[in-house]
Amino acid sequence: MPENASPVPPASKKPTSPKPASDAGHIPMTEEMDSAKWTLPPVVPVLIAVAAVAVVLAVVVFSNLPKPYSNGNITKVLAVENADNVLVAIHLNINNAKKDDYLWIKEITSELQTADGQKYTDTAAPAVDLDHYLEAAPPLAEGRIAPLRDEMKIPARKSQAGMLIFAFPVSKAAFDARKSLTVRVDFHDHSSLVMK
Repeated sequence: MPENASPVPPASKKPTSPKPASDAGHIPMTEEMDSAKWTLPPVVPVLIAVAAVAVVLAVVVFSNLPKPYSNGNITKVLAVENADNVLVAIHLNINNAKKDDYLWIKEITSELQTADGQKYTDTAAPAVDLDHYLEAAPPLAEGRIAPLRDEMKIPARKSQAGMLIFAFPVSKAAFDARKSLTVRVDFHDHSSLVMK
């Protein structure tokens, strides 16, 4: 070996620096962007969040359901044939379940569905005509009570019984063989009451 030649120092290892943290603007090329690690959040926290939102929605929906302000029932139905139709007297009982307000009747209608599926509707006869109908068809006067009328107010926490007269263009036999008879009481500012 030549004398001038100096031995080659052994290769020194460079100190390794820690891997720099990536940020949104500078992602190293070594990272794969198609990995689920970068696209999907953990499943358990998402399921917990969905369940919490569902519970909150259920509480809001059920607490805001409209409460029935009225209930009632049909207590008596009388029918008599009159020329080409049938006159029907219906006795109702309506209960106002509100704590501090009137129920104000807007309109009362009835629907008859015959055995063959035909439907007929009628609006209750005006209360002032009730006497005329009862004179023309005395069997309807059985157990006569005061009529219910449009624009009648039912006080809070009270019940109101009343009589209504309807006319349907069917025979008494067809009425007696009916599939259904419903009465609908529409109120101002409240949902309707339907009785069968």
